[in-house]
Amino acid sequence: MSGKKWVLLVAGSQGWENYQHQANVCCLYQIIKQHGIPDEQIVVMMYDDIAHNKENPSNGVIVSAVHELGDVYSGVPKDYTGEDVTIDNFLAALQGDDSGKNEGKKVIKSEANDNIYIYMTGLGTEGTFEFPEQSLSPYVFTEAIKNMSKEGKFSKMVIFMTSSYSATMFEGLNDDVNAFALTACDKNVQSCPSDFNESMKVYLSDKFSSAWLNFTFTADFNTATLRGLIANKQATYLENNEGPCPCQFGKMAISHCHLCEFLQN
Repeated sequence: MSGKKWVLLVAGSQGWENYQHQANVCCLYQIIKQHGIPDEQIVVMMYDDIAHNKENPSNGVIVSAVHELGDVYSGVPKDYTGEDVTIDNFLAALQGDDSGKNEGKKVIKSEANDNIYIYMTGLGTEGTFEFPEQSLSPYVFTEAIKNMSKEGKFSKMVIFMTSSYSATMFEGLNDDVNAFALTACDKNVQSCPSDFNESMKVYLSDKFSSAWLNFTFTADFNTATLRGLIANKQATYLENNEGPCPCQFGKMAISHCHLCEFLQN
């Protein structure tokens, strides 16, 4: 019998100039909610300094690459915001640890039959995914995934990461763990912003996330697969960027799973 579907959405940056990352997370949250995943199975981590930023001409509103959705900020859970957007809290939420400093926080209480989908959008270097005050290393992240696998905390896991040089984060993720990672960029490639908003003077997304968000917004979750994004002829980012972008790691068979196995209740 199939278990629960858990979702972890992470925007690692802060500041108006990084608008796109929180817009990506809010947009994906709205799409997933439309497919019935309850809030108690969705953990959202974002600094939350964009919607009510003094630079925002529409106070309390965030718009995204999926223009049809309009305001994507309304209703988004405030699970981890501001100073709570840390590596420790990210790893605790992922691994279901609500003890100590994380007591009372929403975490992923997954079990052996459950599937987990993680989406991370933010800034990256050649070897890190950046949080506001800290840098997440590939070793720490992949070891957490491997430990969760050993402890029987998931059936299948998927990680989509959009940040510069993001392929460096998963070179240690082998196919002996039932996890699949798709990164926006190769280890020598920077993320490319997209969907520039003239009135706000910010980018609403990046090319990878814009393709993913628009793909999921229109896809039939019962027939579309995770790798359908890679094969989507309309996703020009995935065809025209230099280098092997996006990059895949881990258990490749999971890429053939339908979206409903992770993102639909």
